Amino acid sequence: METTTQQILTAPVLSGELSEFNLVHILQLLNECNANGILQVKKGALYGVMYFDHGQIIDAHVLTYDGEDAIYEIFLWLTGKFSFYSLQIQRPNTIKRPTEDLILTGARYDERWRKLCKLGIHSNTILQAKSDEEIARMIAEEEEGTIHLAQADQEFLRAADGTKSLGEITAQLGYNRRKLVTILSFLLTNGFLDIISTDQRSPFNDSTQVFMPELD
Repeated sequence: METTTQQILTAPVLSGELSEFNLVHILQLLNECNANGILQVKKGALYGVMYFDHGQIIDAHVLTYDGEDAIYEIFLWLTGKFSFYSLQIQRPNTIKRPTEDLILTGARYDERWRKLCKLGIHSNTILQAKSDEEIARMIAEEEEGTIHLAQADQEFLRAADGTKSLGEITAQLGYNRRKLVTILSFLLTNGFLDIISTDQRSPFNDSTQVFMPELD
């Protein structure tokens, strides 16, 4: 059995570049095909893997992350190579959410991440929050209940004083990257933050910095 597995792993049934095939679409295809096997994703020296059983993602691993956290980490990789190997998986089911839900969440996360990349956001980006008075005015001008600043949003705004880099703010607040993507996307989209300085190179090159310590 071990030899057979090795033979299968040398011949992926699906492979390509993440720059050409969105991870959301890859996961949708495998889910719709009720695929059994392993999806490997590589970006430079980084390596991630997802395990499929009848189209459902039952486990994932990348860096120090497992389960759902690993899946969303891999969504940060806009470039890299992927390969899917078809084989029967015998592995504990550590992911309980339906894959359809994971894909929907991942699609939103992917969209937010790409927008941040197009703005050139990375670890050395300097951000500054609008004044409390201006933020209060902006919220008041919106339809009642449309915009609500969560505690994490307010913490980030207080930390973004126009002198700290995003990397420094991240270390100060201790948020994981998934939470940071959500917060940054919301605050920048609604104009509560100004970008003081950043890097406007294309976010789709392997050399581009992003606010991931492993890639910086």
